[in-house]
Amino acid sequence: MDGPTELSEARKKEILEMSREANRDEGMENAELKGFRLGEYTMVAVAVPILVIALFHSLSIFYAVGACLVAFVLGQSIMEYRFTKRTYHLIWVIGTAAGTVICFALFLGTLLGWWKDEFHFWGLLS
Repeated sequence: MDGPTELSEARKKEILEMSREANRDEGMENAELKGFRLGEYTMVAVAVPILVIALFHSLSIFYAVGACLVAFVLGQSIMEYRFTKRTYHLIWVIGTAAGTVICFALFLGTLLGWWKDEFHFWGLLS
């Protein structure tokens, strides 16, 4: 009579065989995921000081870096929404999509001279 131990052993062998056929290295996937997370943190650590400096000097750079940062959050939000289907993530998708389009349009507007890049944060303080 087949006991639960024999059945689980057969299942373990089947899973191991399927994993070998898939030619997937879970260690490499884990390393890539950790590298991606480290990349996220370093990108934000570099982008935020650039945004602060650009806010005081050039709005076109501020908008460009802002568009990249918001687009990055948009990508994450889309994947989170696809996985969870939560309304919270859908709101983030809509907000970050709008933010990306607005920042990119403002960047193009200042770059192409549609409006002047004279207004910056110092103007708000005076």
